Amino acid sequence: MRKGFTLIELMAVIIILGIILVIIIPNVTGILNRSQERLNEEQIREVENAASQWGIRNLRIKDDKPYKGSSEVKFVTLDTLQKEGFLENKDIRDLTDNSDVSLNTKVCISYENHQFVYEYGGDC
Repeated sequence: MRKGFTLIELMAVIIILGIILVIIIPNVTGILNRSQERLNEEQIREVENAASQWGIRNLRIKDDKPYKGSSEVKFVTLDTLQKEGFLENKDIRDLTDNSDVSLNTKVCISYENHQFVYEYGGDC
């Protein structure tokens, strides 16, 4: 009697493994994409938080009065946030497409409903 697997048995195992891969790969890809989106959103919150800290220190107008009340939209660039120590001095990447983010990218700062609003990458 010969030991080993028949061609039919090997084909069955390969087909079963293929079916398992077809089921698993889209799920894993979806998990990775959602993870990258969450990391990107967290990075945007970090940049907006840095802009908020920058704004607390720098948003002043005449006679050292606060910026609030002015309808003017101000902005700060990522480069300024890094140079002034509000943001870690490292390359910033868009994690959804893995591209570099320009240090000239702006965080727009406006004053609405008695509070500052920070918008990453907006048109100021």
